[in-house]
Amino acid sequence: MKKKQDLIIIGAGISGLYAATLLQEKYNIIILEARERLGGRILTQKGHDLGPSWIWPHQKNILSLIDDLGLEIFSQYTHGQALYDTPSLLQRFDAPPPAPSFRVTGGLIQIINALETKLEKETIHLNQEVLSITEEDSSIYVKTPDQTYKTDYVLSTLAPRLAAEHISYEPALEAKIKKEMLNTPTWMGHTAKCVIEFKNSFWKDQGLSGFVYSQVGPLAEIHDASTNDKAALFGFVQAQASTDNIIEDVKEQMKRLFGSNAEEIIHIYFTDWREERFSSNALDYKGLSAHPEYSLNLSHFNNKLLFIGTETAFTDGGYLEGALTSAKEVVDKLSPV
Repeated sequence: MKKKQDLIIIGAGISGLYAATLLQEKYNIIILEARERLGGRILTQKGHDLGPSWIWPHQKNILSLIDDLGLEIFSQYTHGQALYDTPSLLQRFDAPPPAPSFRVTGGLIQIINALETKLEKETIHLNQEVLSITEEDSSIYVKTPDQTYKTDYVLSTLAPRLAAEHISYEPALEAKIKKEMLNTPTWMGHTAKCVIEFKNSFWKDQGLSGFVYSQVGPLAEIHDASTNDKAALFGFVQAQASTDNIIEDVKEQMKRLFGSNAEEIIHIYFTDWREERFSSNALDYKGLSAHPEYSLNLSHFNNKLLFIGTETAFTDGGYLEGALTSAKEVVDKLSPV
């Protein structure tokens, strides 16, 4: 099929790459990514996920994609007791059984890498922050610091707050739409995450699952993060905790929780998504009291600019599944050319 129209996708995270694989037979596609890497909020270091980690059995689209890409999943380890940590007490308890969940062998970056291999060469352009999008004479012009691209359609995968804050539009976004975008919390925009890799998974030998609820150290909630060949725990940093000395503070917390076993640390990986300009802004830094009710149907320039991503999903918003369902819905709109 001859490609007659051009499409620019802003963002090389999972929704942008996935949409590109579905549309590349019908459109000439360019993906503009502001970062120097692919993945967006998916970030894997040495096999450890520092962004999203889990997939649940009901999330059929992400499970189907993993299967189509020839990747493998394994069950999240939850066997054993949990720890409850307060300034005056550290005790074991039987936590309610969590919902079953899975992780991708090798980390979620495996999905990103596999999607990249399905795209035509020269599709992705890194270090290309989009500054403005303009409609003129029935065409759309997308400007970066290096170049201005002319296209027929644009898909923006940026979180709504960041799309409203970082990019200028001409004609401007309607006031109602911009307000709605700015009022939509960025998932993970309030999060900082640590992965602690150990020589061995000693907590399993002690009958512990790795789950900890702590009121004391910098990590408020801890879970097993072991892979098939590495022993690890991961934790979410408390909203009010200082990260100035996060590595040493986490080491001290591990000693408090696990005693001398915690001295077997190989490495601590840390990412503060609140400091990521393309993942968070000042409004997101305040944190969330509950999971947001996502569901946005956003467009501009008479549907030539469409917004996709997990924050726009009507189901599973905030999850990888939401990123895919949002992308699929918009792909269906663009498929007839």
